[in-house]
Amino acid sequence: MNNLKQIFFILVITGFLQPVMAQNIKVEYRVKAKQSTDKPAFSEPFLLLINNQGKSLFISKNKLLSDKIFAQYYKKMTVGNAHEVKFSASDPALIAAGKYKNKYRIVIEKDFNKGKLKYQQNAFMSILQYTAPLPVLHWQITGRQKQLLGYKVQQAKLYYKGRDYTAWYAPAIAKSDGPFKFWGLPGLILEIADSKDDYHFIATGIEFPAQLSFPKKCFAEYSGFIPLIYTTEKKFQQDFEKTFSPENILGNSAIIGKNSEELKAARVQKIKSKYNNPIELSDE
Repeated sequence: MNNLKQIFFILVITGFLQPVMAQNIKVEYRVKAKQSTDKPAFSEPFLLLINNQGKSLFISKNKLLSDKIFAQYYKKMTVGNAHEVKFSASDPALIAAGKYKNKYRIVIEKDFNKGKLKYQQNAFMSILQYTAPLPVLHWQITGRQKQLLGYKVQQAKLYYKGRDYTAWYAPAIAKSDGPFKFWGLPGLILEIADSKDDYHFIATGIEFPAQLSFPKKCFAEYSGFIPLIYTTEKKFQQDFEKTFSPENILGNSAIIGKNSEELKAARVQKIKSKYNNPIELSDE
Protein backbone atom coordinates (compact mmCIF):
# COMPACT_ATOMS: atom_id res chain seq x y z
CA MET A 1 0.00 0.00 0.00
CA ASN A 2 2.86 2.39 0.84
CA ASN A 3 4.43 1.73 -2.57
CA LEU A 4 1.11 2.51 -4.29
CA LYS A 5 0.83 5.80 -2.41
CA GLN A 6 4.39 6.73 -3.37
CA ILE A 7 3.68 5.97 -7.03
CA PHE A 8 0.51 8.09 -6.92
CA PHE A 9 2.40 10.98 -5.32
CA ILE A 10 5.06 10.84 -8.05
CA LEU A 11 2.40 10.78 -10.76
CA VAL A 12 0.66 13.82 -9.29
CA ILE A 13 3.87 15.83 -9.04
CA THR A 14 5.14 14.89 -12.51
CA GLY A 15 1.83 15.53 -14.18
CA PHE A 16 1.07 12.04 -15.51
CA LEU A 17 -2.40 12.26 -13.97
CA GLN A 18 -3.08 15.68 -15.49
CA PRO A 19 -5.58 14.42 -18.14
CA VAL A 20 -7.65 12.78 -15.41
CA MET A 21 -7.34 15.63 -12.94
CA ALA A 22 -7.71 18.54 -15.40
CA GLN A 23 -11.20 19.58 -14.41
CA ASN A 24 -12.77 22.41 -12.47
CA ILE A 25 -14.35 21.60 -9.13
CA LYS A 26 -16.27 23.76 -6.68
CA VAL A 27 -16.84 22.25 -3.24
CA GLU A 28 -18.76 23.82 -0.38
CA TYR A 29 -17.74 22.73 3.12
CA ARG A 30 -19.28 23.33 6.49
CA VAL A 31 -16.35 24.21 8.74
CA LYS A 32 -16.64 23.85 12.49
CA ALA A 33 -13.87 25.61 14.40
CA LYS A 34 -13.20 25.88 18.10
CA GLN A 35 -10.57 28.61 18.25
CA SER A 36 -10.92 29.08 22.00
CA THR A 37 -11.04 26.54 24.80
CA ASP A 38 -13.25 28.98 26.71
CA LYS A 39 -15.91 29.38 24.02
CA PRO A 40 -18.12 27.03 22.01
CA ALA A 41 -17.24 26.12 18.46
CA PHE A 42 -18.80 28.02 15.59
CA SER A 43 -19.56 26.91 12.03
CA GLU A 44 -19.12 28.74 8.75
CA PRO A 45 -19.45 27.84 5.05
CA PHE A 46 -16.21 27.67 3.07
CA LEU A 47 -15.50 27.09 -0.60
CA LEU A 48 -12.72 25.04 -2.15
CA LEU A 49 -12.27 26.19 -5.73
CA ILE A 50 -10.07 23.90 -7.83
CA ASN A 51 -9.25 25.02 -11.35
CA ASN A 52 -7.81 22.99 -14.21
CA GLN A 53 -4.57 25.00 -14.14
CA GLY A 54 -3.10 23.30 -11.07
CA LYS A 55 -4.31 25.71 -8.40
CA SER A 56 -6.94 25.71 -5.66
CA LEU A 57 -8.36 28.32 -3.31
CA PHE A 58 -9.89 27.73 0.13
CA ILE A 59 -11.87 30.72 1.34
CA SER A 60 -14.87 31.63 3.47
CA LYS A 61 -18.10 31.91 1.51
CA ASN A 62 -19.23 34.58 3.98
CA LYS A 63 -16.09 36.60 3.27
CA LEU A 64 -16.78 36.53 -0.45
CA LEU A 65 -20.39 37.63 0.03
CA SER A 66 -19.60 40.43 2.48
CA ASP A 67 -16.60 41.63 0.43
CA LYS A 68 -18.80 41.88 -2.65
CA ILE A 69 -21.40 43.95 -0.81
CA PHE A 70 -18.77 46.24 0.72
CA ALA A 71 -17.08 46.73 -2.66
CA GLN A 72 -20.38 47.77 -4.24
CA TYR A 73 -21.14 50.04 -1.29
CA TYR A 74 -17.68 51.62 -1.43
CA LYS A 75 -18.05 52.31 -5.15
CA LYS A 76 -21.49 53.79 -4.60
CA MET A 77 -20.48 56.05 -1.72
CA THR A 78 -17.10 57.24 -3.02
CA VAL A 79 -17.14 60.98 -3.58
CA GLY A 80 -15.27 62.02 -6.73
CA ASN A 81 -11.62 61.06 -6.76
CA ALA A 82 -11.05 61.91 -3.11
CA HIS A 83 -12.18 58.47 -1.93
CA GLU A 84 -14.20 60.00 0.85
CA VAL A 85 -16.66 57.32 1.84
CA LYS A 86 -19.73 58.22 3.84
CA PHE A 87 -20.76 55.24 5.94
CA SER A 88 -24.21 54.88 7.40
CA ALA A 89 -24.85 52.11 9.89
CA SER A 90 -28.50 52.08 8.89
CA ASP A 91 -27.77 51.51 5.20
CA PRO A 92 -29.47 48.27 4.04
CA ALA A 93 -26.31 47.21 2.17
CA LEU A 94 -24.17 47.33 5.31
CA ILE A 95 -26.86 45.59 7.31
CA ALA A 96 -26.92 42.83 4.67
CA ALA A 97 -23.13 42.52 4.72
CA GLY A 98 -23.19 42.21 8.50
CA LYS A 99 -25.23 39.02 8.23
CA TYR A 100 -22.29 37.20 6.67
CA LYS A 101 -20.02 36.64 9.65
CA ASN A 102 -16.47 35.62 8.77
CA LYS A 103 -15.10 34.28 12.06
CA TYR A 104 -12.54 31.78 10.77
CA ARG A 105 -10.57 34.35 8.81
CA ILE A 106 -8.14 32.36 6.69
CA VAL A 107 -7.44 32.20 2.95
CA ILE A 108 -5.26 29.48 1.42
CA GLU A 109 -4.09 29.06 -2.16
CA LYS A 110 -2.32 25.88 -3.24
CA ASP A 111 -0.16 25.97 -6.35
CA PHE A 112 0.56 22.37 -7.35
CA ASN A 113 2.68 23.42 -10.31
CA LYS A 114 5.16 25.15 -8.01
CA GLY A 115 4.60 22.90 -4.99
CA LYS A 116 3.76 25.89 -2.78
CA LEU A 117 0.92 27.37 -0.80
CA LYS A 118 0.04 30.92 0.17
CA TYR A 119 -1.54 31.38 3.60
CA GLN A 120 -3.19 34.46 5.06
CA GLN A 121 -4.98 34.89 8.38
CA ASN A 122 -6.37 37.83 10.30
CA ALA A 123 -4.94 38.42 13.75
CA PHE A 124 -5.72 41.28 16.14
CA MET A 125 -5.76 44.48 14.06
CA SER A 126 -3.27 42.84 11.69
CA ILE A 127 -3.10 40.35 8.83
CA LEU A 128 -0.36 37.75 8.64
CA GLN A 129 0.77 36.08 5.42
CA TYR A 130 3.41 33.59 4.34
CA THR A 131 4.36 31.35 1.43
CA ALA A 132 5.59 27.82 2.13
CA PRO A 133 6.12 24.48 0.37
CA LEU A 134 3.11 22.21 0.22
CA PRO A 135 3.25 20.05 3.35
CA VAL A 136 4.42 16.46 3.09
CA LEU A 137 1.58 14.56 4.75
CA HIS A 138 2.12 10.97 5.91
CA TRP A 139 -1.30 9.42 5.38
CA GLN A 140 -2.26 5.96 6.57
CA ILE A 141 -5.09 4.54 4.47
CA THR A 142 -7.42 2.19 6.32
CA GLY A 143 -9.94 -0.26 4.91
CA ARG A 144 -13.03 1.58 6.18
CA GLN A 145 -15.59 3.04 3.78
CA LYS A 146 -18.86 4.98 3.87
CA GLN A 147 -21.08 7.11 1.63
CA LEU A 148 -20.90 10.91 1.47
CA LEU A 149 -22.73 13.10 -1.05
CA GLY A 150 -23.42 9.99 -3.10
CA TYR A 151 -19.73 9.06 -3.32
CA LYS A 152 -18.02 6.04 -1.82
CA VAL A 153 -15.35 7.50 0.44
CA GLN A 154 -12.42 5.77 2.07
CA GLN A 155 -10.87 6.52 5.44
CA ALA A 156 -7.33 7.76 6.02
CA LYS A 157 -5.51 8.76 9.20
CA LEU A 158 -2.99 11.56 9.69
CA TYR A 159 -0.96 13.20 12.44
CA TYR A 160 -0.25 16.82 11.54
CA LYS A 161 1.05 19.67 13.67
CA GLY A 162 -0.12 18.42 17.04
CA ARG A 163 -3.45 16.86 16.04
CA ASP A 164 -4.64 13.42 14.97
CA TYR A 165 -7.01 13.54 11.99
CA THR A 166 -9.45 11.17 10.36
CA ALA A 167 -10.21 11.93 6.72
CA TRP A 168 -12.66 10.55 4.17
CA TYR A 169 -11.69 10.90 0.51
CA ALA A 170 -13.45 10.02 -2.75
CA PRO A 171 -11.29 8.00 -5.18
CA ALA A 172 -13.88 8.68 -7.89
CA ILE A 173 -12.91 12.38 -7.81
CA ALA A 174 -9.30 12.23 -8.90
CA LYS A 175 -8.16 15.48 -7.33
CA SER A 176 -5.45 15.19 -4.69
CA ASP A 177 -6.75 18.13 -2.67
CA GLY A 178 -8.94 19.05 0.26
CA PRO A 179 -9.86 21.79 2.73
CA PHE A 180 -7.30 23.82 4.67
CA LYS A 181 -3.77 22.60 3.84
CA PHE A 182 -4.80 18.97 3.44
CA TRP A 183 -3.96 17.10 0.24
CA GLY A 184 -1.94 14.10 -0.94
CA LEU A 185 -4.59 11.37 -1.00
CA PRO A 186 -5.65 9.53 -4.19
CA GLY A 187 -8.94 11.42 -4.31
CA LEU A 188 -10.64 14.57 -3.09
CA ILE A 189 -11.05 14.88 0.69
CA LEU A 190 -14.74 15.38 1.46
CA GLU A 191 -14.49 15.22 5.24
CA ILE A 192 -11.73 15.57 7.81
CA ALA A 193 -11.75 16.20 11.56
CA ASP A 194 -9.28 16.08 14.42
CA SER A 195 -9.71 13.59 17.25
CA LYS A 196 -11.16 16.21 19.61
CA ASP A 197 -13.53 17.47 16.91
CA ASP A 198 -12.25 21.00 17.50
CA TYR A 199 -11.86 21.42 13.75
CA HIS A 200 -14.21 19.60 11.41
CA PHE A 201 -14.51 20.08 7.65
CA ILE A 202 -17.34 18.32 5.79
CA ALA A 203 -18.46 18.79 2.20
CA THR A 204 -22.10 19.79 1.76
CA GLY A 205 -22.16 20.22 -2.01
CA ILE A 206 -20.00 19.73 -5.08
CA GLU A 207 -20.14 21.06 -8.64
CA PHE A 208 -18.07 20.57 -11.79
CA PRO A 209 -18.36 23.89 -13.67
CA ALA A 210 -17.09 24.20 -17.22
CA GLN A 211 -15.55 27.58 -16.35
CA LEU A 212 -14.07 28.58 -13.01
CA SER A 213 -12.15 31.70 -12.01
CA PHE A 214 -10.89 32.74 -8.61
CA PRO A 215 -12.37 35.88 -7.03
CA LYS A 216 -10.34 39.03 -7.45
CA LYS A 217 -8.56 40.41 -4.39
CA CYS A 218 -9.37 37.39 -2.26
CA PHE A 219 -6.13 38.06 -0.36
CA ALA A 220 -6.16 41.25 1.68
CA GLU A 221 -3.61 43.89 0.77
CA TYR A 222 -1.85 46.46 2.92
CA SER A 223 -3.96 49.40 4.01
CA GLY A 224 -3.35 52.35 6.28
CA PHE A 225 -5.75 50.85 8.79
CA ILE A 226 -4.71 47.21 9.07
CA PRO A 227 -1.06 46.30 8.52
CA LEU A 228 -0.10 43.26 6.45
CA ILE A 229 2.72 41.36 8.13
CA TYR A 230 4.85 38.99 6.05
CA THR A 231 6.12 36.09 8.10
CA THR A 232 7.13 32.44 7.68
CA GLU A 233 5.29 29.25 8.46
CA LYS A 234 7.69 28.52 11.30
CA LYS A 235 7.36 31.99 12.83
CA PHE A 236 3.64 32.36 12.20
CA GLN A 237 2.33 31.47 15.66
CA GLN A 238 4.98 33.60 17.33
CA ASP A 239 4.14 36.62 15.17
CA PHE A 240 0.42 35.93 15.57
CA GLU A 241 0.75 36.18 19.35
CA LYS A 242 2.78 39.39 19.06
CA THR A 243 -0.23 41.13 17.55
CA PHE A 244 -1.96 40.73 20.93
CA SER A 245 0.51 43.02 22.64
CA PRO A 246 -0.85 45.49 25.21
CA GLU A 247 0.07 48.35 22.87
CA ASN A 248 -2.13 46.94 20.07
CA ILE A 249 -5.04 45.95 22.28
CA LEU A 250 -5.15 48.98 24.55
CA GLY A 251 -4.08 51.56 21.97
CA ASN A 252 -4.60 55.06 23.34
CA SER A 253 -7.20 54.01 25.88
CA ALA A 254 -6.35 55.12 29.39
CA ILE A 255 -6.71 52.77 32.34
CA ILE A 256 -5.80 54.52 35.56
CA GLY A 257 -6.19 53.79 39.22
CA LYS A 258 -4.80 51.54 41.88
CA ASN A 259 -5.25 48.32 39.91
CA SER A 260 -4.61 49.74 36.44
CA GLU A 261 -1.84 47.26 35.56
CA GLU A 262 -3.99 44.33 36.60
CA LEU A 263 -6.90 45.66 34.55
CA LYS A 264 -4.67 46.09 31.51
CA ALA A 265 -3.35 42.54 31.84
CA ALA A 266 -6.88 41.20 32.25
CA ARG A 267 -8.08 42.92 29.08
CA VAL A 268 -5.14 41.60 27.08
CA GLN A 269 -5.69 38.09 28.41
CA LYS A 270 -9.40 38.23 27.59
CA ILE A 271 -8.66 39.04 23.94
CA LYS A 272 -5.89 36.44 23.66
CA SER A 273 -8.11 33.72 25.13
CA LYS A 274 -10.36 33.93 22.06
CA TYR A 275 -7.57 32.36 20.00
CA ASN A 276 -5.89 29.96 22.43
CA ASN A 277 -6.79 26.80 20.49
CA PRO A 278 -5.31 27.15 16.98
CA ILE A 279 -5.67 24.37 14.46
CA GLU A 280 -1.89 23.95 14.38
CA LEU A 281 -0.62 23.19 17.86
CA SER A 282 3.00 22.44 16.97
CA ASP A 283 5.53 22.76 14.14
CA GLU A 284 5.48 19.05 13.27
